[in-house]
Amino acid sequence: MGSSQGGFTPLSRLTLRNHGWIRVRVRVSRIWVASNPNTGQEYGLDSLLIDDEGVTMQARAPPSDMKRLKHQLVEGKVYALSNFMVCTKMKCYMACRNGLMIYMGGQTVVDEISDDAGSSIPLHSFEFVDFGDVPSRNKDNSLFTDVIGQIVSIEEEGQAWKWEAYRNMSFRNLHLRDVRGRPMNVALYGDLGRNFDAEKVAKKGRDFSIVAVFAGMLVQLYKGIGFTVRSTSASKYYLDLDILEVQELRASLADQHKPIDRLPCQLQNPINPTELVDNSLRTVEQLKSLNPHELHSRTKFLCIVTLKGINCTKDWWYKLDAVMEDATGAMNIVIFDKPARKLVGVSAEELVEETTGEQFSAIISSHQSRALVVAPHRGGFMVADVLNDDALQASSSVKMESKGVGESSQDEENMEIKEEREPKRQKNARGNEAEQTDSE
Repeated sequence: MGSSQGGFTPLSRLTLRNHGWIRVRVRVSRIWVASNPNTGQEYGLDSLLIDDEGVTMQARAPPSDMKRLKHQLVEGKVYALSNFMVCTKMKCYMACRNGLMIYMGGQTVVDEISDDAGSSIPLHSFEFVDFGDVPSRNKDNSLFTDVIGQIVSIEEEGQAWKWEAYRNMSFRNLHLRDVRGRPMNVALYGDLGRNFDAEKVAKKGRDFSIVAVFAGMLVQLYKGIGFTVRSTSASKYYLDLDILEVQELRASLADQHKPIDRLPCQLQNPINPTELVDNSLRTVEQLKSLNPHELHSRTKFLCIVTLKGINCTKDWWYKLDAVMEDATGAMNIVIFDKPARKLVGVSAEELVEETTGEQFSAIISSHQSRALVVAPHRGGFMVADVLNDDALQASSSVKMESKGVGESSQDEENMEIKEEREPKRQKNARGNEAEQTDSE
C-alpha cells in the first residue's frame, strides 16, 4: 500500500483491514449523530471525510466513543487519523458511494493539522441528484440524496403526529426549482426546520435569488404533496454556498430576482394526545369482543396491559405468540421483531443463539404496564408498536370507557402512514404514499 507525500495514504488506497500504522489526512466535511429522532436512539457518530485527491469516505464511531470524538472532530477542520479499521460500507444511510468506510474506535488517534497544510482539500462534496431522478429514490435509504435548487417559496412551520415518539413533530416545507424550472418539495423536520430562519432568507431573496443545497436527505412520496426530499439526522443545508454548481445554477436562472413567497403550511395533521388516547383506548375485554375481519386494515387501538409470557414451543425467534393481560381479562397477541426489539432492547436474531424461548419469555414478562399499539392481523391482533413512558403516563391519565365495537373512528384510521400506488408514469419508483409524518 503506497503513501503520498508526507507519509499519508490516500483514501483510494485503503483496503479491508485494521490500519494501525497507516495515516490519512482528511477534512471533516460533515459530521452528525446517526440517530432515530422518533425514539432518540443513537447509533454512532458519522462523518463524511475528504482527502487531497477529492475522494470521499464515510466514517463511524460507536456510541461508546462518541463523547471523546465529538470534542476532537470539528466540521470543516483537517486531521491526521491513524489506528482505525476499514470495513465494508453499511447497507443503508451512506453519504457517498465509496464501497468502504472507516470505523473509529477507542484506539483511534486524531491529530489536528493546520489549515494551511490542508488547504488543498475541498471543504464540501455532494452527489447531486437531478430533479427528474428523485422519484426513483422513493423510500430507498441505501444512499442519502443531495439536491440543489433555487428557493421559490417557504411555508410556515407545521406539526405532524409521530406514533413512535408519541408527540407532534414540527416540520417546515420549502419549494425549490431547478434550472429547467422543475419544482421540488423539501421537508425539514425537528430542529432543522424550526431553526430555519424563513424571515431572514425571504428578506435576502428580495434582492437576489437564493440557491440552496440540501445534503443527507431521503425521498418520500407524501399524500397530497408528492415526491419530497425530507431531512434525516444526517441532513445539512447550505445557502448560497461558494461552489461551482451554485454559481452555474444562479447564472442559468431565467428569473434571478423573483421574490421568495411566504406561504402558510399547506398540509399538516397534528393530534391532541389526550383526544387520541380517548378515541383509541381499549381494554382487553373490548378487544376480544371485536371481529378483526370487520375492522379497517389501518385501524389501530391503544392498550395498557402487562405481558404474561410467550409460547416457547415454536418460532419464537421469528414471531412471539404472547399473552397480554389487564384488569378485564387476558388474550393472545402476536409480536413481530420490531416491537419485540423495543421490549427487550435487542433483536430476536441476536438472542436466538444464546437465549432459550423460556429465557426470552422471562425477559418480556413483568408486572410493569406497557402501552401497546394493537392492530388487526389475520383474524387476530398484533402489536404494531410499543410506546414510550411518556405515552404510558398520558394514557394512564385517561379514564377507560366502553365504546362501540366493530367500527374505527376517523382519527383511528389516520393514526398511521397510508400507502397508495403512485402514477403509472413513475414505475421506476416504489409507490408508497405516506402522510407527512416521517422523520428518520
